[in-house]
Amino acid sequence: MMGNKMRQRLFTLVMAIAANLLLAVFPAPLLAQEFSVGRFHDLPNDISAFINPVKDLNDEGCALIKVIAASPDFAFSTPLGIAKRIDKTGEIWLYLPRGSKKITIKHASWGVLRDYLFPSKLESHKTYELVIKEPSQNMMAVDTSRPIVTTIRDTLVVTRIDTLVVKPVKSPVPIESDILATAGYGGKASYLNWGVLATIMKRHGAYIHLSTDFGSTGNIVATCSKTGLIDGAERYYSGITRRKSFMATVGAIHRAGSRIAVFEGLGYSSNALAWQLAKSEGGDFVKNSFFSHSGLTAEAGIMIRFNRMAVSASVLTIKGSEWFASIGVGVRLSKK
Repeated sequence: MMGNKMRQRLFTLVMAIAANLLLAVFPAPLLAQEFSVGRFHDLPNDISAFINPVKDLNDEGCALIKVIAASPDFAFSTPLGIAKRIDKTGEIWLYLPRGSKKITIKHASWGVLRDYLFPSKLESHKTYELVIKEPSQNMMAVDTSRPIVTTIRDTLVVTRIDTLVVKPVKSPVPIESDILATAGYGGKASYLNWGVLATIMKRHGAYIHLSTDFGSTGNIVATCSKTGLIDGAERYYSGITRRKSFMATVGAIHRAGSRIAVFEGLGYSSNALAWQLAKSEGGDFVKNSFFSHSGLTAEAGIMIRFNRMAVSASVLTIKGSEWFASIGVGVRLSKK
């Protein structure tokens, strides 16, 4: 009888020791947990893959997948490989070769999600987002010697969209200059002037216009009226006349388009017509006041450029009393 009791006690002791050893090695059976892909979509406003390019072995730009996951312990693989991985706060950046169609995601505790298929092949320099949905119950432990304790981990999935505002680069406006030969005609005495027009500008600039008829009135001894009266007295003339014309304006020029510019300015002009008295009257020259004007001059015009050539047209007036038209043709001296 004592032998049977001893055997029962010895068997019970051995079973208890074996149970404790099993609990020490395997403290609790782990319940298998699975994760999944919550969503996958492209980010049309995200240019991270464009401004931070990574190239694959074929020297082509990769696609960028921003993996949103609370745990950084995920591993990834694709049939075409992964060109580069960057771990960032709250997300993982994966650069995948162009044309990748699927990806395998692994986790040491939660298992493997094999060959997740993208909706379409990945494109170069394009950014996508992949959100991993992790288990809501990360681990459940069972211990026969203690009450069942359940540990629940709440996972916060943070979605971040990086937006880079790129200020458009303005093309620099070149500095241009032009020089044109001009011809003008007008005035009460029908003056014909020759001159030069020079400009320098970017969007805005300056110009100068000088013209003359290269004439001279010589020594003037008096002034006559339109009909030749001097101090109200009629005089006799030889029929010989002399003219002198000089016009100068400076002002601003403005770019109105890729080929068109407009300009306006002020200056001074002096036009004179002289009649020669008859020999019986002494043969001197007198200035005809009706056909002679001097003073403030205003000019307005337009310039058009064709490749290395420039043409202009303008209107000038001397105090509103005399009007002249001028045209010009020349070359563009510089374009930097």
